[in-house]
Amino acid sequence: MFGIAVAIAVLLTVVLALLAVPVVLVIDAERADRLRMTWRLRWLFGLVDIRSPRRVRTLPSSDRSAATRSRPSTTGKRWRKTRMGLAVLRTRGLIRQVARLAWRVRRQITLKEFHVRTSFGLDDPAATGVVYGAISPLLVMARMGGVDVDCRPMFHESGLTGAVGGTIQVRPLSVVGALVAFLVSAPVLRSMRAAWRARK
Repeated sequence: MFGIAVAIAVLLTVVLALLAVPVVLVIDAERADRLRMTWRLRWLFGLVDIRSPRRVRTLPSSDRSAATRSRPSTTGKRWRKTRMGLAVLRTRGLIRQVARLAWRVRRQITLKEFHVRTSFGLDDPAATGVVYGAISPLLVMARMGGVDVDCRPMFHESGLTGAVGGTIQVRPLSVVGALVAFLVSAPVLRSMRAAWRARK
């Protein structure tokens, strides 16, 4: 029994030591008429070095997208997802909880030449306004924290365009506690229940 306890303690120590080693992620992505993304992950002081293959994927044309949106089943699925998203965003205390998580995680992350440029639009302009209003405080907090971010709503069309790039360095151990506290918080649990109810 004592041997098992020692083995578990040693295993936990090794895991914690590994999680304390910084992870470096270099990303470069752009989405317009084509989706282009590359990334590189380095860990354990270079012993782990993973690179993504360079991929360029052509997005569906506007005509094809319009035809897809005209299908009742697809339209119903999109509306269900929109309804679930709005139900989550309207959950009392969720935005504040997300802001706290973002602030705690941001303090543990080192950003180097990091930037985000994006524009988004939903099928319903009113829903676009609701989403933009909900994320605006997070954008302000991000800019105050030194993140170069620019997010704009598109009320006359739906879709997502933009670019993101930079180098991120983080110690996994430093964010595990913040993520666990966020996932078990009351607002997040309420948002999950609200999304489940809106799904029906």
